Amino acid sequence: MNRETVGITAIGYYIPSGILSSAEMSKLANIPEFVFTEKIGLEQKPIAARDEHPSDMGIKAAIAAIDKAGIQPREVDLIAYCAAGDYDYRFWSPAAKIQQQIGADQAFAFEVRNFCNSGNLGIHICRNMLLADDDLSYALVVCSDKLSMLINYNDPNSLSLFIMADGAAAAILKKGEHSNQILAYHAITNGNLVDCLKVPLAGTKFPIGDGAFSQELNYLNIHNPQELEMILSKIYLENYQQVIEKSLEKSGYSVNELDFLLTNQVKLSLSRQILQTLSLQECQTFISLRKYGHLGAVDTLFGLAKLQEAHKIQPGNKVVLASSAAGFSWGALTVKY
Repeated sequence: MNRETVGITAIGYYIPSGILSSAEMSKLANIPEFVFTEKIGLEQKPIAARDEHPSDMGIKAAIAAIDKAGIQPREVDLIAYCAAGDYDYRFWSPAAKIQQQIGADQAFAFEVRNFCNSGNLGIHICRNMLLADDDLSYALVVCSDKLSMLINYNDPNSLSLFIMADGAAAAILKKGEHSNQILAYHAITNGNLVDCLKVPLAGTKFPIGDGAFSQELNYLNIHNPQELEMILSKIYLENYQQVIEKSLEKSGYSVNELDFLLTNQVKLSLSRQILQTLSLQECQTFISLRKYGHLGAVDTLFGLAKLQEAHKIQPGNKVVLASSAAGFSWGALTVKY
């Protein structure tokens, strides 16, 4: 049995300088600003420039992580690009682009597409790949999305999506890392809502160039938002709790022993409900929604990096990275420091 361990040795991130404020969103959507600032908990969010694409942001985050890890790009054995799937091009490999741009010419590069759960899943996959192959030592997990382009601010049914923003984060996984160990992962999917959230245009059902289509088909569309809200209200917290508890159980711990929980960013009231469900305090997480919006799969790694920068994570701490994703899926990854 391979008794080696894998840990996160460094995290880098990139947040674009462009900003869309709650006041600007209020005007675009004709919705009172207090809905954003008070009900949702959002004051502003980062927006990538028109010529700044997901792979560009991912490259910057990857370089930051590699520099922080103190390794050379050629030492990277695996590169997993983990995102929602709205890449620079529709049929293309952002993982290979990053490999080429950073000079990691010895690495195998591939994509993981599981929406906001992609990063946690990518870490789990790469951990297992490192442990399964004696020739592999380092993996680079890159999360990068330009989610702001998917939003139609003229559609009031899409209000819950207005928090979506742009950014990137990257983690270097190292076999034999001493400061922390990636322990266990657990995830579940409930496909009953799969058709409620999608971008219709450019798939095989609505191919580009096959007639004239409404511009609305190019945006992230919520079909039957009332049904979505009703079903999610019944299962969302329950599934979140289930994956967190199961990931901890697989790791040999209970929720009572959890020190920090980092989640994908949702409206403030829901974030607090997640914490309350698990009897956790706000000091045991990092809420970035107010200034950074929802960065998709980037959220949990970004939160972990911010806690580390603030020197809040100490040896012996148990940290769970948990996420919910379109589809709909929930996943949780346990790390012990």
